[in-house]
Amino acid sequence: MATAKVMASSQLNVRIDSDLKRAGDAVFTSIGLSPSQAVRALWELAANHKDEPERLRAVLFPHEEEISVAAHDKEKARKLKLAAQGPHIMEDVIRASGLNPIDSSVPELSFDDLKELAYQEKYGDGALFFKAMV
Repeated sequence: MATAKVMASSQLNVRIDSDLKRAGDAVFTSIGLSPSQAVRALWELAANHKDEPERLRAVLFPHEEEISVAAHDKEKARKLKLAAQGPHIMEDVIRASGLNPIDSSVPELSFDDLKELAYQEKYGDGALFFKAMV
């Protein structure tokens, strides 16, 4: 006498939007599946593709890749805009803060000129002494 193999079973309790369940049930009924058969098929699909999680995700969430590509494109455009701002980025930040950008007609000071001004600011007339030492 052959003994039938008894498989252990598990029960799933799932919360799902009522409208989504009705719509899904209608589709599964139209292809001859009960909700339980549909869930079993999903679990079999997952088990059969356990070594291909990206492929399984692509099947379950086909629009996710489109969203990811769109987000990537948006970030790329943002970075390109910043790169195009390049040398003017600080000027733009100053303007956005409500300040006036530095007047480009003012001549730039050399390092030595700046150093001399710093000495004068710190030591007043005594800066001449430090200038003679340098």
